[in-house]
Amino acid sequence: MTIEILIVFFVTLLVRLWSTLVGGGGSIMIPMLLFMGLPPAAAIATNRFSGASNMLTIIKFNQLGLVKWKLGLFLAIFSGLGAGIGSFFVLTLDNAIMEKGIGVILILSVPMLLLKGKLGLEERNVKITKLRNAGGAVMMTILGAIGGFFSSTGVWFSYVFLYYYGLSFLQTAGTRKLSGAAIVLVSLSMFIPAGLVVWPIALSMFVGGGIGGWIGAKYSKQLGNKWIRNIFAVVVLGSALRILLF
Repeated sequence: MTIEILIVFFVTLLVRLWSTLVGGGGSIMIPMLLFMGLPPAAAIATNRFSGASNMLTIIKFNQLGLVKWKLGLFLAIFSGLGAGIGSFFVLTLDNAIMEKGIGVILILSVPMLLLKGKLGLEERNVKITKLRNAGGAVMMTILGAIGGFFSSTGVWFSYVFLYYYGLSFLQTAGTRKLSGAAIVLVSLSMFIPAGLVVWPIALSMFVGGGIGGWIGAKYSKQLGNKWIRNIFAVVVLGSALRILLF
């Protein structure tokens, strides 16, 4: 178990270096935990606890002026609402159904490859209307439910902030953390009492994720929107190839 904990620590640290910027960490961490022998529900809950370390990066992104608080908090409410729905299914579905659900959710990430042009390289002037916010609320509730059920929604959150609200990649990286924090808090309020979190692994992932996420956030501005967009494309492509080939 000691060797496994060390491996998990370093893998989580490396994954959070880039996933704190573009998302997609769950698509690697969940399969790894399943490979280690954790039941699907335990893998989801344990990875979710490690995601709590991502909340620490909100501090760094805020210091860099990359958090749109009004928009982020508004959408976080609906992400948390959806997370409660998704977490309920984790507690009630059997393992076979959950494994199939995880596979479907991963495959649905493939359309993210359609990113093109100058999207995300700078903030676009998008008029925020009540109708647009209503659409955003619906999308974030659905994504929150997926996040509560699985974990890999950071990429999809990015899609909403980039396409629908016109934020840059850097602003998206900081602002979507608020929705991620809402999902973590709601999900853990259900997973911990149910005894699903494997604590030795979860704590190792929390520390590794906290270090990796902080480093990623700290150097985000030096990387710039263009480099982050390239990392984003590689992450989505890698996830798609892993699903299709393995």
